[in-house]
Amino acid sequence: MPISGEASRSAARTRRQNRRTTAYTVVSGVVLLGTAGALVTAAAVAAPQGSSLTVQPPATEVPAGALTAVCPEPLRLLAGNAGGTDADYNPVSESATTTVNAVVLGGPGATLPAAQLGTLADGERVAGIDAGSEVPLTGSRLGGVISNAPAAEATVLKAEPSGKEQAAANAVLGYRANDGDLAGLAAANCQVPQNDMWLVGARTTVGATAVLRLTNPSVTPSTVDLELYGAKGRIEAGGSRGIVVAPGDSRSLVLAGLAANEESLAVRVRSSGGPVTAVVEQSILRGLTAGGVEIIEPTAAPAPRQVITGVDLQSPDAIKDLAEQEGHGSVRPFLTVAVPGSTDAAVHMRVFGPKGEVQIPGGGVFSVPAGTAGRIPLADLPAGTYSLDLSADVAVAAAAVFSRGTEPEERIDLAVAPADTRLGSEHLAVAAPGGSSALVFTAPDGPAEVRVRAVGKDGTLQQEKAVAVPAGRTLSLTAKDIGSGELSGVLVSAVGEAVYGAQLVTGEGPDLSVLPLPAGSTGSRTAQVGLGY
Repeated sequence: MPISGEASRSAARTRRQNRRTTAYTVVSGVVLLGTAGALVTAAAVAAPQGSSLTVQPPATEVPAGALTAVCPEPLRLLAGNAGGTDADYNPVSESATTTVNAVVLGGPGATLPAAQLGTLADGERVAGIDAGSEVPLTGSRLGGVISNAPAAEATVLKAEPSGKEQAAANAVLGYRANDGDLAGLAAANCQVPQNDMWLVGARTTVGATAVLRLTNPSVTPSTVDLELYGAKGRIEAGGSRGIVVAPGDSRSLVLAGLAANEESLAVRVRSSGGPVTAVVEQSILRGLTAGGVEIIEPTAAPAPRQVITGVDLQSPDAIKDLAEQEGHGSVRPFLTVAVPGSTDAAVHMRVFGPKGEVQIPGGGVFSVPAGTAGRIPLADLPAGTYSLDLSADVAVAAAAVFSRGTEPEERIDLAVAPADTRLGSEHLAVAAPGGSSALVFTAPDGPAEVRVRAVGKDGTLQQEKAVAVPAGRTLSLTAKDIGSGELSGVLVSAVGEAVYGAQLVTGEGPDLSVLPLPAGSTGSRTAQVGLGY
């Protein structure tokens, strides 16, 4: 029987309406899939076929996971020939101590999250913070502290989320020895695992020992490849690729076995599979005299601009007198610049001290060949604490290397300051065991402000202070400038123009170490979730 035109159009409209109804059947964000009776959560579904409308899945809040940070193994003496790659150790000196401090903060108005410092190998609890039941007043925060927990092996800090956000937490390992071949002070933040890192400023010359420590705290095996850059270019070394780090395990590699006699080495660490942490444990021995220890942390990723703070230098005369002594030439401070690309780098360096910019002979312009790790001398700068602002026409990675000590027959300590990343919100600096900490800031582009809030020894947060950072200067804040009493940590946020900062740790005699400020809090996380088949 013939169908009229009006009836035909009505039937077509009915079919289109049924399709739309089927396509958009969503109940409380849950899509019902009838084929298997399954329930699949989703944030959005696709637009009807043929529609010109593009529907982006809305952002869906992702539950925060636990924060995991790995604290490196204690420094130890190498045993036997260091010409190989896998490290073998003598027992630690009786005078050496290695401990960990940690601070965990709950979110505003949230209970205190639980945290545990445990061994990497078997997860045995070393120290911990129990979850709190107290709910603070709106806007108030609760804190927990771990102080001087012994670390005889690699340890892991795990902090549970605070509500929907990852907890603000950080831990710092401190090593100190008064005598022996590894006398000195070394400190390092406990790291969140990554898949790509740069370590700059290691030394593999005679008397210098650099051990690369790779740690995989995940449940997935990791395969690590190393890229090595020295004074003459890229170094191709057997055993530098396909390094397998099993879940919950560490590997220690002697860098002299991969790149010998390098005065300043840059190492890129890339992993597939589980993310890893990486540090270089550096020590120097000049005859029978200790020449310093340091734990070299990852520097900022290569970029055309790098800023380094916390460079603490002795007077040029003191450095010159010491460097002229036999075997002490390496005490001269320098900046290492690694150029991973195929184009030479023209580097312009500006130096900022407490009173402003310090003029550099020649205008501060240096050329570093492509594919090398070049050195820029710093020995002519007056005594003081500095920030270095580097601008290059290609991407570079950088770190400053310097020493403290004046007498050749007495011990000298070593420090390596990696490049910093721009500060944002809630960077948690933790007091390093075995030394006194100061925060060093610079604002190279214009005046800025940092807001610092001290965390007391009992985890109590003190009143926040706003501190102006003058343009083109280096500003140092001691514990007394920030809060009252003994401090466990400092919560740091920056506003205004770009601010960069580091933690300078000093102790008895020449004791010296530099830590970058850890990454800031990012709050809750979101992701776009859609369905496809």
